[in-house]
Amino acid sequence: MITASDSSLLVSRVNPVFLESRLSLPLVEAGTARQLGLMDGQVVQALVQARGDQLGLLLRGRLLEVTMAPDWHAGQSLLLRVQANPNGSMTLHPTTSALPAPTPMAGVPQPFISRVDNLLFHPPGAPDLQSLFKPGVLDALLGSLARSDLQTQWKAMCLSMASLSPEAIRLALVGAVGSEAALARGRSAPAQDPKQLLHQLLQALGHAERTSETDHETCAQLQRAIDEVESAQVHAAQSQSQDAIMFSLVLPFKDAEPVTLSFEGRPASPGRPEVLTVNVHSQSGEFGELWLKTEVRDRSTIDLVMWAMQSGVVEQATQGAQALGAELQKAGLVMHSLQVIHGPRPAPQPEPLPADCGSILDLRA
Repeated sequence: MITASDSSLLVSRVNPVFLESRLSLPLVEAGTARQLGLMDGQVVQALVQARGDQLGLLLRGRLLEVTMAPDWHAGQSLLLRVQANPNGSMTLHPTTSALPAPTPMAGVPQPFISRVDNLLFHPPGAPDLQSLFKPGVLDALLGSLARSDLQTQWKAMCLSMASLSPEAIRLALVGAVGSEAALARGRSAPAQDPKQLLHQLLQALGHAERTSETDHETCAQLQRAIDEVESAQVHAAQSQSQDAIMFSLVLPFKDAEPVTLSFEGRPASPGRPEVLTVNVHSQSGEFGELWLKTEVRDRSTIDLVMWAMQSGVVEQATQGAQALGAELQKAGLVMHSLQVIHGPRPAPQPEPLPADCGSILDLRA
C-alpha cells in the first residue's frame, strides 16, 4: 500500500524505507545545497559522469566533486535521498535504485527501481484518469460487468456542477487522499476512494475472463490511472515530510467534464509569507478550456489569475469581478487582485539556479 497525505488528513510524517550504504556518502556543502534547492527528505536523480580520470556526480545541471561509492560507474543513474545536517550541508543517501539487479545481459548492470521510485518520477498529469472520468465512460464499463455495487459507488463519487458545494469537494478530497491515510489515523476508509474503485474494477475485469484486445487495453488504462493516483499520493507524502503541501486530484462530474484540482503550499520563512496555491483546470463545451490560479496569503487575502480561451468567457469574468469580491468578503476573505487573460496558461517554468564557473547547464527542453 502507498501512504499518502495532505495538510490535515494524513499521518504526521511518512518514512519510506531506503537501503543506505554503510560506506562514505556524498556530501554537498551548504552553499551548493542552497543553490541547487536541495531540501531534507527529497529524492533527487543524479548521473555519475566521468571527469578526466575522476568521477563526478551530475545533479541538477551541476557536476559535483563528492565521495563516490566504489560500485558506481560512469553513466549510472542514481536516486538519492537528501538528508540535512546541522551545519547546513546535505548528505546524499542512495536508495534501492542505486543497487544493481540481475539482468538477461551479462556484464551490463541495471539499477533496480522500486515501486515508490517509479511513482516519484512518474510523468506529471493524469490523462488516463481524466479519460476514464469523462461522463459515461465508467458507466458503460460498469454496466457491461453487471456490478451494481460498483455502479452505486461510482455514482456517489460523481459531483454535480449544477449543485457543487464546499462539502462535496471536501469529501472528494478525503477520498482522493486514499483509504491508507484514513486507516493510519484510525478512521474508517472513505466511501469515495477512486483508487479502490479502480482496483475493484480491474479485478472484476480479470474475473470476467474476457480476452479481446479492447479488454486488454481497458485493463492497461485502468492500471495507468491507478499509477497516476498513487503518484500524486507519493508526492503528497514526500512534500509533507518537508513541511509542504503538494497534492493533485481529478474530480469526476455526472453533468460536466472532469476537473483537475491541485494544491501547493509551503510554510512561512524569513522574508517569505505562507502561501497556499490552488490550481483548477477544466474544459467544457460551454466555456471552453479554463485555468484558474488562486493564491491565498495569510489565510485571508486572495490573488486570482484566470486564463480562458473564449473571449466571451473573459468578458463575463471581468464583468463579474465586483460580485465575486463581494461573495468572498461574505466568507471572510479579501480579493486583493483579479487578472483575466485571454489565452492558454503558460507552462510553469522551473526556478532559475545560479550558474557558477565550471557548472554544466542542461539545455534540454
